[in-house]
Amino acid sequence: MNTEAIKVLLFLLGGLTVALLFHLLISRLHRRLELRLSRAREEGGTEASPIFDPLISDWIARGLRLMVWILYLIYSINLLPQTRTQVETATDRLLHARDRLLDWLLDRGIPALIIIAVTIYLVRFAGALVRTGFDLVERRSLQRGNVAAQRRLQTLSAIFCRLAQAVVLFIGLLELLHQLNLNITPILASAGVVGIAVGFGAQSLIKDLFAGLLILIEDQYRVGDSVKVGEISGTVENLTMRATFIRGLEGALTVIPNGSITTVSNLSRDWSRAVIDVEVDYHENLERVMTLMLDTARAMRAEQPHELIDEPTMLGIDRLTSSSMVLRMLVKTAPSRHVDLARELRRRIKAAFDQAGIQTPPPIRLADILKDAGTSGTNRPH
Repeated sequence: MNTEAIKVLLFLLGGLTVALLFHLLISRLHRRLELRLSRAREEGGTEASPIFDPLISDWIARGLRLMVWILYLIYSINLLPQTRTQVETATDRLLHARDRLLDWLLDRGIPALIIIAVTIYLVRFAGALVRTGFDLVERRSLQRGNVAAQRRLQTLSAIFCRLAQAVVLFIGLLELLHQLNLNITPILASAGVVGIAVGFGAQSLIKDLFAGLLILIEDQYRVGDSVKVGEISGTVENLTMRATFIRGLEGALTVIPNGSITTVSNLSRDWSRAVIDVEVDYHENLERVMTLMLDTARAMRAEQPHELIDEPTMLGIDRLTSSSMVLRMLVKTAPSRHVDLARELRRRIKAAFDQAGIQTPPPIRLADILKDAGTSGTNRPH
């Protein structure tokens, strides 16, 4: 072994010794810092989090130890002539790669970054523009006191905002691919084929989306309305582009695709109507009973003019049964309030009947029917 090799080996061992000393010193300082922090936490003299402090100190210590060994590795490479030559070759390659990267950035990278920045800006601008337009219309609706129209405009605003942002994003993506020198023709062709396939496979979904958009634009019904769709009736709990969610009286939530809705009955548009049917005995004075029912409904309307929005209408005798007369009265109410108000009005009519001594027909019992049938059979001549 020549003198040059011995000298290099000694320098390597000396560097290794220094690196080990620094490694042990950093570990010892780290342990002392952790002990000091733990004591400070026990005494309550620090505002730092008990989890955050050890995490920071641990990562700092690891970073310092890693830096020590990286410096030793660089020191060792510079000492060995063979590795020095390889490092110089790798450095030349990195410099050449850096030059090519700078050329690419100047030629295509910076324009691509500009396209990305402009696309992000236009996406936000398109969303803000759509929302601003709908906000102006919403303010007019609020000034007119039309809260339901405001809710519908908010739903449409969210839909058109996403649509505008998707269009801008798609155009920006095509421009970015073109700037990166990628052929977008196969991509557009593939997108067209995929779009046709999806269109054939998802015809019902597209039908639901278009039907939902028409429901929102035409304002056929809204969230909170009482509707009847086919055999399903209840309150609209949620309305999306794809489906309508109806909560029935029993609590069952029915999901109906918008494309399958052909006829819908809105029971709470502008106003509702409570139909009051009352059975009275044949012996009662008909005019007296109808007047009492009307007076009760008018007194209730005087107490709640915002709930009963029009004068009650007495239709008179609706039908005759074997034991009673059925009187029908109509009361126009606020939207979706006809059920609750009808219950309250029936309660007041019952109380008014009891106070006036008006009798309802007695219930027909099965025992009386059998008794009458047996009596008629006994009196039949042989």
